[in-house]
Amino acid sequence: MTVPSTRAAVRDVSAAAGPRRLFAALVGLTVLFVFLQSLTAGEFISDGLSQGAKEVWTDAHGLIAYPVMVFALAAAVVGALRLRAARGAVVGAAVLFVLAVVQWLLGHCITTLGWDWVTPWHVVLAFVVYGLSIWLSVRSAALRRGR
Repeated sequence: MTVPSTRAAVRDVSAAAGPRRLFAALVGLTVLFVFLQSLTAGEFISDGLSQGAKEVWTDAHGLIAYPVMVFALAAAVVGALRLRAARGAVVGAAVLFVLAVVQWLLGHCITTLGWDWVTPWHVVLAFVVYGLSIWLSVRSAALRRGR
């Protein structure tokens, strides 16, 4: 006599493998660009760089924000349309998109408006975005495997 495992009992078989893989790939790309954001963030605020070098790093940092927002939005849309049973991951992707947009707006407040007082908010939100993206990556990998 065999007893079904708990893991097999909780698998979500309602979503096809294709949308789960696509969602995981989009989340993975979002995480990649969030990571690249973190690499460029500390470089342009370092002492000892010329003004031209700081501007290059600032521009690179700002440009990398666009793929973060695009891939997070794409993951949220794919999740909402094709992965209804994975509500937590879909909500996480939507929240990641909203936070990425707020992060981008705060960055523009700093660079365009000169509102340096929002820098601590920008940095703290960066840690939240980073943590959420890592959680979402782990969750989407489990979802991709059917867990």
